Amino acid sequence: MKNCKKFRFNRFLITFFGLFLIIFLSFCASAQEEKKESEVNIQADLVTYDKSTDKMVFEGNVIIIQEDITLTAQGADFDVDKKIGQIKGDIKLVQSDITITGETLEAFLNDKKYIFQEKIILVQERKDKEDKEDNITWNCNNLEIFTDTQDLTAAGEVKIFKKDYTITAGVAVYNDKDQKITLTGKVRIDEEGGRWITGEKAVFYIDSERLEVEGNVRSGIKLD
Repeated sequence: MKNCKKFRFNRFLITFFGLFLIIFLSFCASAQEEKKESEVNIQADLVTYDKSTDKMVFEGNVIIIQEDITLTAQGADFDVDKKIGQIKGDIKLVQSDITITGETLEAFLNDKKYIFQEKIILVQERKDKEDKEDNITWNCNNLEIFTDTQDLTAAGEVKIFKKDYTITAGVAVYNDKDQKITLTGKVRIDEEGGRWITGEKAVFYIDSERLEVEGNVRSGIKLD
């Protein structure tokens, strides 16, 4: 009887450690894969490194690749330890269906956060229900985007163009999951055909093209 219990106990230990080993190896494989995916590759015409400050300076035809993001510019200064870069000159960021251009950029590689400054143009490539081109173009002076979610905040003379709509606001916050834009600060929406509406705050639901406007709302309709 004791031998039987001992056998069952040993079998339990073997099974337990077997499962533990499988889980541990799976975790290690997953961690290695994640580490590989999060690698950033940078190339340029000239690179200088200052070991005392742990700074790298890239000059000329800079190309930065992080997962599905390709960023090009003329120059970039990176704090290697903090993984933060100051990028400038003919900046262009491309990620799947979005393209962003601007004058200067602060890149937080660990957080996948990019902060653009000055003369920013962002184009979101989209299709409507009939599979026709329905791109959204953003113009602004400040843009913060998280490339893992594509959520973004635009500020500074924001203008948004979408097929039949022209939208202006002080600040526009885009939520990719909910497909909506929350607008504040002298909001105005002009629709083709002469219709317009203004207010202090608005929510624009992209897929349904539904609008919710509040706060000192005014509207106009062009007559025939």
